[in-house]
Amino acid sequence: MVVPACSGDIAEGTRLLLHLWRGLTDTGDLGEIEENWQSLVAACDYHQVSPIVFHRLQSHGGRLLAPQVLEQLRARFYRISAYNHRLALLLVQLIRQLEEQQIPCLALKGPTAALAVYGDLSLRQYEDIDIMVRPEDVAKSVEMLFSRGFQPAMDHGERYKDVKLYHEITLQSPDESYSVDLHWQLAPPFASTFGPNSSELWNRAAKLHLAGGEVPVLCREDLFMALCQHGTRHRWWQLKWLFDVSELLRHPATINWSRIEDVIKTYPMARQTASLAAVLAHELLGIQIADDVEKLLEPDKRTRTVARTIRDEFLANGRTNGSAHDTLLGLEQRPLARAKYMVVEGIQYPVREVLFTITAKDLEFVQLPEKFRLLYYFIRPIRLVVQHGRGAARRIWSMAR
Repeated sequence: MVVPACSGDIAEGTRLLLHLWRGLTDTGDLGEIEENWQSLVAACDYHQVSPIVFHRLQSHGGRLLAPQVLEQLRARFYRISAYNHRLALLLVQLIRQLEEQQIPCLALKGPTAALAVYGDLSLRQYEDIDIMVRPEDVAKSVEMLFSRGFQPAMDHGERYKDVKLYHEITLQSPDESYSVDLHWQLAPPFASTFGPNSSELWNRAAKLHLAGGEVPVLCREDLFMALCQHGTRHRWWQLKWLFDVSELLRHPATINWSRIEDVIKTYPMARQTASLAAVLAHELLGIQIADDVEKLLEPDKRTRTVARTIRDEFLANGRTNGSAHDTLLGLEQRPLARAKYMVVEGIQYPVREVLFTITAKDLEFVQLPEKFRLLYYFIRPIRLVVQHGRGAARRIWSMAR
């Protein structure tokens, strides 16, 4: 996932948003909010929290914001709500089609997170459909979606052929009105140790009722850990993910924390992501963590340092730098694991991605039959030299002069 471009300065808007959410605003602050309401709305758009912010403000009688702000948020709420309900129906259809092909699957995030976390499809913004299948079913699943008119997103066409290198493929719907992220792991290889083992999720799966039918989903505990892992590897650049985790932490009795404890004992780095999420939820959103949960997720020194840096980025810029590597390396306390991470991600990964990952441009450069596919691994370096070599040579020459 790429951090989206943001129009305008959302720093002030994000600070106002956090101020509101923590319940610190009173009528004396209305002048400031009226003056900066466009920045506040822009921040809600960027962080994809307009629906839940509007809902919570309405529950307070709409007294904290000027009428024009509420109207802006109201319009977004109804538009997003309609889109959410459409995607929920499409999710049920896709799950049914996969199951008809004897493909086990799990619905991730999106509509299922909205219902599990907020109890309402309208309160969590999402833009695509996320489904997980087993690695051995990836090719069959992709072929089924291809047969129904789905097309891979740019540079995603070959991903399903190497399930060890990637963790998902994005497919555009036939009418291009939505996309499907087909997962076979929760996270890419470099972040896999920071969450539960994906192969174990299936044994704990639950059922969730949506309009049109039931869908298999992560159990509540795995959902919590998956949200923590996802937000952490994206450096929490969208507050939406932190709102999700905070809502779960506000209702600790709905989670079996002994199951969480078992997961973090087995996968210690998963504890780091959950601890980071809990610290940020408390410091940025004012969530009070239950004593037993706070003890279970007590952060170490490295986690507190990463949390402090992320908090400062939000308060200064309205967003984080989005760097997975800054975050995961900051949390990783094991020297050998840190060295391995830096070697793999600093050397192997760029070489693999630049030289040996076949893209749509390579397929357009020379069209070969499928049986000669291996030749693309030799053609790709040639294409890169042809397309970029002259410009690189000019830059080197100019620096040498």
